[in-house]
Amino acid sequence: MNNKKWSVLVIVLLALSLLLAACGAGSSTGNFPTGKFIKEGGTDYGMNFNANGTFTVFANGGTVVVNGKYEADDSTFTETGNDTGCKSPIKFKFTFDGKNLTFNYAGDPNDDLDCAGRHADFNNVTYTLSK
Repeated sequence: MNNKKWSVLVIVLLALSLLLAACGAGSSTGNFPTGKFIKEGGTDYGMNFNANGTFTVFANGGTVVVNGKYEADDSTFTETGNDTGCKSPIKFKFTFDGKNLTFNYAGDPNDDLDCAGRHADFNNVTYTLSK
């Protein structure tokens, strides 16, 4: 009987570890905020960040102009892919005060001048969480 209990316990623990590993296999967004953010000084341009590690850039009241993927940790946002042809991955430092989300390049902003749209959207730019 003891061997049977141990076998069941081992199987349960193995199943739990596999379940936890599968849950962690998706993109990591750390404490990065999700939701709709409007670019500072604008009213109809911004980004939607989703908890599943995807984002969109929108203009003109909602027209999607870029789709992308990201990962984030406590202070670094990494764009891992996009549909514009801009090189990825690329890292940005971010701060979020509960309302304002500000991005700055983790490296030299001039290294990303070939991607003019991203450079304009992440080079010391602040977005406000929209309600």
